[in-house]
Amino acid sequence: MRKKAFTLIELLVVIAIIAILAAILFPVFAKAKEAAKKTQDLSNMKQIGTSIQIYLADYDDTYPQAYYYPNDSGSGTDGNGVGGYVQWTGMIQPYVKNLQIFVSPGDPTGGLAPTCYVGNNNGYGAPSGQTPQASCSTIQDVQAPRNSYTANALVMPRKRRTADPMNVVAATVFDDISGTIMVAPQTHYATCINGVSNASGTAFKTHRPANGILLLNGDRFQGEDPAEVGLSAYLALDLARAKADLQACKDGTPAGAGGFSHITYAQPDRWNGMSGNYVYTDTHAKNATLDATLNPDHFQWGKRAYTAGGGVVVRADGVTPVN
Repeated sequence: MRKKAFTLIELLVVIAIIAILAAILFPVFAKAKEAAKKTQDLSNMKQIGTSIQIYLADYDDTYPQAYYYPNDSGSGTDGNGVGGYVQWTGMIQPYVKNLQIFVSPGDPTGGLAPTCYVGNNNGYGAPSGQTPQASCSTIQDVQAPRNSYTANALVMPRKRRTADPMNVVAATVFDDISGTIMVAPQTHYATCINGVSNASGTAFKTHRPANGILLLNGDRFQGEDPAEVGLSAYLALDLARAKADLQACKDGTPAGAGGFSHITYAQPDRWNGMSGNYVYTDTHAKNATLDATLNPDHFQWGKRAYTAGGGVVVRADGVTPVN
């Protein structure tokens, strides 16, 4: 009696078929997993938008500040932040049931910790390499303990203290409420979120908001200097400058005299290296490419500098308004 068995050639054929199927299916599985994470991220952002909508109902339809100093001064040994920060994610926390909505499944850091935090950050820890800012290491910021999202400064202003020139605005001021970005994906690169700031050491300045405009001379817009606020016009950031600044800060290249544009506080290529999810001022959320958000024919970062006096945002010619 002869026992039936596979020959060596048959086994090799089977192994080859399995290898071919694996090579075909693994990328499909990876794409499906990425798509699921992207959908979860979009759900997170929709919940954030809903929370802000409830906040608006309680605060006369007025958006919160991106952040502020609770002691209204911020002066300290490193020049700022001695009293910590109150950030927009902290302001809307009473309307949020689950702090995990502030962490994107596409953020490799698991969400950055606040600029100021104590010990183990209330049990949430911090990404490798991040430490609290030296001047406020005994203070816990009023901020989500881990966060993957940033505000648009033209909707939620960088008004650190009473003396700062930017101001909060009501929901009624927007020209295109469904086409103006309110919340964007936050960068996970320390070299991008910190920009030219050397005061923080290994702290990450995670309280900062992004924006998509420049001063007319091409310098970055920050909104802290009164000379930057109340101007008649601001320059829309163009795609080439945005890409150059984003790549430079990721590489750790020092910024030039005018500084990096504050699009670098965002992570517009979180998904497939091509796009990000955004919440708009009408609180809906959707996916968009960087190119689409900066398109001057449908500019999504704000047709006017709403929180900086309302100056019109213009195209590269310095005259024609964006649409």
